[in-house]
This record gives sequence, C-alpha cells and structure tokens, in this order.
Amino acid sequence: MASLQSIPRFLLPRGPLLPRLSVRACPLPPPRTAHRHASASTKGLSEEFRRRQAAQQSKATPVIPQPDKYRPPSHSKRTPNRNLENRIYGAPISEEDKKRMATKKYPNMMSPEGTFSHWFLNNRAIHLWITMGILVTLSIAAWYMDFLSRTVYAALLPNRKDFLHHPLQSARRFVEVYKMHMEQTSQMYQQQRLKKAEEVEKRKIYRAERQREAEERGEEYVEDARYYVGEDGVRRRRVRRWFGIWE
Repeated sequence: MASLQSIPRFLLPRGPLLPRLSVRACPLPPPRTAHRHASASTKGLSEEFRRRQAAQQSKATPVIPQPDKYRPPSHSKRTPNRNLENRIYGAPISEEDKKRMATKKYPNMMSPEGTFSHWFLNNRAIHLWITMGILVTLSIAAWYMDFLSRTVYAALLPNRKDFLHHPLQSARRFVEVYKMHMEQTSQMYQQQRLKKAEEVEKRKIYRAERQREAEERGEEYVEDARYYVGEDGVRRRRVRRWFGIWE
C-alpha cells in the first residue's frame, strides 16, 4: 500500500478522517548557524594589512591608505612643493635636454623658436606685405575688369601674348588707349550736362509762357501747392516726410 506521502494531495479525500496537521503542532527545528571565530593572533596577517590597521587606529576617522603597489611613479608619497621653480616631477632637466626640447617639433603644436616656420609665422612685416599685396592685386583686377566693360576701345588693347613678348610697347599702347577712353568719357559727361542745362532752360521758358498767357487772359497764375520746382527745374510732387527723416 502506498504511503500518504507518495499520494498526491488533490487525490486525498477531504473530511474528518484525515485531520490536517497544524503547523504549530510540529515546530520546525531551529536553523543551524555556523559560528566563525576570528583569530586573535596576527601571525597570519600581511605587513600591508597591519600597516593599514595601525593607520586606522592612529587617526580619528578611518582612512584606507593607498598601497604603494598601485601608486603611479608621477605621484610620490610626499606632497609636491608648489613654490619651487622646477615643477616637473622626476629628475631635474639638464641643459642639453632643455636645448633639445626648445628646438623639437611636436605634433599639432606651434613651431619652436629658431626655426624658419616660427620666424615666418611670427613676422609681422611679412604678413603685412602679403595682405597689402593681395588687396592691391584684387583692386587692380577689379579696376581692369570694369575698364574693359566700359570702354569702347577694348579691341585696341594689347593681348596677353603682346604683354609677354613686348611688355614696354604693350604698356605704352595701354596708356594711349586709356587716354582715349578718358577723353571719350569726358565728352559724354559734358554732353549730358549740356542736355540737362537745356532741359532746365526749356522748363523755365515754359513756365514763363504760362504766366504770360494767364496775365493776357486777366487770370491770376497760382502755383499748385502739391508740387514744387527743384534746382534742376523738374516739377515734382510734394511728399509728406515723417519726422523729417523718411518719406
């Protein structure tokens, strides 16, 4: 016959025949605790642990000292003196090392003193000469392009080959063409000024004729307040100016 422990619980009948065992009736045995007794002797302790223990007992606040095993060589036990001139850790630098370091080219850094690149980068006269040369070259190029676009004598100018083979003759030819261009420009501006003066005179004659016709008819010639005549004789409409600045 199978025991009660091997039969599943859901197959057992529920009733007073098999009373449930209460937990209180069968108390569990107390758990076993393993007692660990610390050794009172310091025979098996290492020298590093004893040094840390002595340091903790000597100070009020427990501080774990840094072991010398993991101390980097750049940070010694002693606190560095910041007042010293030589603040470089390690052995003092010799004169030969200083000279070698002063002339050594380090990556991604400025060139050392005494080299050509250091002299070139720190010379203000060279930078001024380069800057002014670029500005003058750009201004001459802009003036020459404007001159070619405005002059009517562009076909008489010497080409690049003439400048290379005969520079003096090409320069003289360029000066002559430029003088011709200036004379032609002066004449054009003079004609424009004469034309404007004639237009102003015609407007004055027209207004005087209008006044004479009004007097002959017995009418009073009244100027329109909405318009005014400028210095150039042009009749313009008056525009209201806000604060006297803009229209």
